[in-house]
Amino acid sequence: MKRTVFLPIVLLSLPLAAQEPKRSAVWEGYCSVCHGPDGRSQTEEGQNKKARNLADPKWQASVSDGRLASSIKRGYDRMPAFGKKLNDEQVKALVAEIRALAKPGS
Repeated sequence: MKRTVFLPIVLLSLPLAAQEPKRSAVWEGYCSVCHGPDGRSQTEEGQNKKARNLADPKWQASVSDGRLASSIKRGYDRMPAFGKKLNDEQVKALVAEIRALAKPGS
């Protein structure tokens, strides 16, 4: 009886899985449809709405945490407001998550 070894396939797929960013449930529920898992807005919806690339370090340096929180709560341009859906702690966590997008390995 011939045995097939799948270990090399599993090992080859590990680096790819390790590179996939992990996002919060709030991000997945409200942000990923436009901004995607990496914040770069390369989703179809993100492209249609011309959503901002949140992982751009140059842009991130130009906005304050307060501005990010305000945009999340009140909306901005084509981005809907989430102030009635998210509490202050969730907004604060999203701001931190957005900040982490500009860091290598996020």
